[in-house]
Amino acid sequence: MRKNVFLILFTVVLNLIGCAPTRQATRDRAATAEEVMRRVHERDRVIQTVRGNGSITIETLQASNSGSFDLHLRKPDSLRVELSGPFGIRVGTLMLAREQFLFYNWRENTVSIGQPDGRTLSSLFHLTLRFDEILQAFTGEFMGGIAGDSLISFTAEEDGYTLRYRYLDGTKEYRVDPDVFIVTSYRLLDASGRPTLIALASHVDTDTIVPMPRLLRVILPVERRSLTIAYDDLSLSDPVRCDFTPPPQAEVIKR
Repeated sequence: MRKNVFLILFTVVLNLIGCAPTRQATRDRAATAEEVMRRVHERDRVIQTVRGNGSITIETLQASNSGSFDLHLRKPDSLRVELSGPFGIRVGTLMLAREQFLFYNWRENTVSIGQPDGRTLSSLFHLTLRFDEILQAFTGEFMGGIAGDSLISFTAEEDGYTLRYRYLDGTKEYRVDPDVFIVTSYRLLDASGRPTLIALASHVDTDTIVPMPRLLRVILPVERRSLTIAYDDLSLSDPVRCDFTPPPQAEVIKR
């Protein structure tokens, strides 16, 4: 009788293992480019707000600067980032909206105001990133702008999907994790095939409402500059506050 009980339990365990989903099964259920895109966008649409803190590093030919950050982000059009240096010393507050860019320098008591375009942001941070690219750097949503692009190729490999699109006079290349449907690598290539922008996402947190990468990196190979964001704490779809009012005595600098 006891042997029969063990035999039944052993058989049940084998059946459960046999029914467990695998990486191969996940890939087989989404074998078309359209389905992969749909799953990626499904994950992205769930994210409405992001709150988090961690470390941020900006690397250029001239210097490498690192510090800590505290983020409040609301899709699709606003974020506030508190930047701190060593020992928690407050460095600056960055507020971005589609209509306005604001950066308050706590050391110099100055506030820079301008349009949130690549030129303005480059003048302060030496990174020619557009507004949407900055939001994507914090959320890991790199498949946002494919409307009007034409699919060149789609492949399913052991470690993920690869999708290539033609846009204007260049190519966009996406690599998607087949288990969590996050874009883990995004490359923007010019007409000669040279990468002009590379975005990478890793260290995926599956304890949030949808999987979320905790390590994000944006590289500008031509300019030899990069932005790295590493989250320590992270929460999605919690209340956030993205507004900021600088001190009234701050010197205003229009960019």
